[in-house]
Amino acid sequence: MSTTTVPSPPELKNLRLEIDGEIGTLTLARPKVLNAMSPELIAELVTAAAWLADRAPLRALIVTGEGRAFSAGGDVTWFKRGLDESGAYLSADVRRGADVLHQAIVDFHRIPYPVIAAINGVAAGAGFSLALMCDTRIASEDAAFVCAYGRIGASPDGGMTYFLPRVVGPARALELLLNDPLLSAAEARAEGIVAEVVPADRLTEVARERADELAAKAPHYVRMSKLLVGQSLENTLADHLQVERHGIADSMATEDLREGVTAFLEGRQATFTGR
Repeated sequence: MSTTTVPSPPELKNLRLEIDGEIGTLTLARPKVLNAMSPELIAELVTAAAWLADRAPLRALIVTGEGRAFSAGGDVTWFKRGLDESGAYLSADVRRGADVLHQAIVDFHRIPYPVIAAINGVAAGAGFSLALMCDTRIASEDAAFVCAYGRIGASPDGGMTYFLPRVVGPARALELLLNDPLLSAAEARAEGIVAEVVPADRLTEVARERADELAAKAPHYVRMSKLLVGQSLENTLADHLQVERHGIADSMATEDLREGVTAFLEGRQATFTGR
C-alpha cells in the first residue's frame, strides 16, 4: 500500500513557516527591526513563495509579522550602508535586490489557494506592498499603512503600483502615493484596503477563522477565481471569456463539482475534498 509523502517546509531564519492541517502561517520574523526586509529575508521570501506555490499541501495561507509590526518595508540601514560603502554601485545592488523581491511577489501571486494578510502593526513601503499582494486583508486595530517611499525619495517597488490601483482605483492610488498619509486601520478599512478591523488580541483567531472558511471551498473554484480576477484587467473580453469557458468546463471533471451539485439538490452543505 502506497503512502503520500507530505513535502517538508524549507528551513528559514528570517521567516517562520508553520503548518497546521491544511492551513499555513508565514510570519516575518525580524521583530527587533520591525520586520524590515533585509537581503537575507528577501531571499527567504523567494524560497518560501516557490514552496508555497508549487509544493505546499495547503488550502489557505496566513501572512503576518512578529512583534509590533507587519513590516516596515525595505531595510533602510542597508541603503545607508550601501551609500557609504558602494557609492555609485548602490543602484546596481538595489536593482538586483528588487529583482529578487519581485520574483517572490510573482511566486506568491501564483499560489492557487487563498492568501490572507493578518496585519498586526505598521505596514510601510514594501511591507505595504506585501500586504496588498495578499487576496484579502484583516487588520488589527493597532495596524497602520503608509506608502513611505516618497519620504526617502525612492520609487515604489514590490508591486505597490500594480496592486494598489486594483484595490482603490488608479486616481486614488496616485493620491495616496503622492500625499503619503499614515492611514490608521479604520481609515484603511474606509479606503477598501482591508476587509475587516479587529481588536489586536483577536487578530490571530479571526484570521484563522477566515482561513478555515476559505479552505472549505472547492480548490478549483478558488484557483480559477484568483486566475480570472487577476487577468481581468489585461485580457480582452473575447480572450477572457475563453478562459472562463475552459475553467467552468474543467470544473465538470472534478469530484467537488459532483459533490456540490448533489449537496445543492439534497438541500445540504457541500463538503469539498479538493478532488
